[in-house]
Amino acid sequence: MSERTRKIESQLKEILGEEVSGLSDPRIEGLVTITAVRVSPDLSHATVFYSLLAGSDGDEAREGLQSAAGRLQGAVGSQMRLKRTPRLQFEPDPVVEQASRIEAALREVRADDDPDRG
Repeated sequence: MSERTRKIESQLKEILGEEVSGLSDPRIEGLVTITAVRVSPDLSHATVFYSLLAGSDGDEAREGLQSAAGRLQGAVGSQMRLKRTPRLQFEPDPVVEQASRIEAALREVRADDDPDRG
């Protein structure tokens, strides 16, 4: 990956993080954090990875993000100097999901090993 691509991804993450935090959609308001952005080699597409506050509805949050994609893409277009603004696609961050599963498994193991339990 080129330095330019990394810089673009970093800028996209920053811009989208600010814009998402300012959205008033109740499906995502205060619940979503942008964790990473990956752009295609030709910069025509960007996959935006996000995490949710525990207990949030993932399907609703994804719908909220997708419904705001045009507005978010417009904000990116106005704040970055690119020939073409990447089309945004939102995906839950698999790293965050894996970490949550590992954490839950560790809690379960600790609870099974707790001698005070029972």
